[in-house]
Parts: sequence; C-alpha cells; structure tokens
Amino acid sequence: MESFVTHTGEIVTGERLTKALNAVADFWAQNAMAVYKENAYASHVSEKTKINNRERQLEQAERIRSGNEKCGFWLWQRINTELTGECVAFLPK
Repeated sequence: MESFVTHTGEIVTGERLTKALNAVADFWAQNAMAVYKENAYASHVSEKTKINNRERQLEQAERIRSGNEKCGFWLWQRINTELTGECVAFLPK
C-alpha cells in the first residue's frame, strides 16, 4: 500500500502510513495471541482449529504490516482510526 485516503480525503503516504500499518498489524497480532491464550472459543472448537485461526491471523498481521493485505472496510476503518483518531461507522445515522 503506497498511499491511504482517510475519511476526510487526506492522502497519507510514507513514514506516517508505515507507522499506522505497524500499529494496526501489532494490534491484529496481539488480538490473535490473546484470543488463543484466553481460549475464547466454544467448547466444540478443536485445538487444531484454534491454532489454525491464530496462525492465519498472525500471517494476516504481517500482510497488513507490509501493506499487502486486501483493504476491506474493516482494515480501512482500523487504519483510518489510527491516522485520524476517528472511528467511522460502516452505516451512518
């Protein structure tokens, strides 16, 4: 990802974008580890599935960090929030 457009129309590039991507990736990786550690799953979910989910999310965090993760709304929202401090709703009032 070479640039990012915030909800205000600001185009963010360079070090500021890199810092935002790193912050979002760090959050995503920490979340993956916390969900696994806290065993936040229903009792019928296998250990293999839990490990696979954790590993998939950790890989996704690295794609976010490198700017190679597909930027759907959830990711745009997290990056936008990191850059602007505002969490924009998917469905406005």
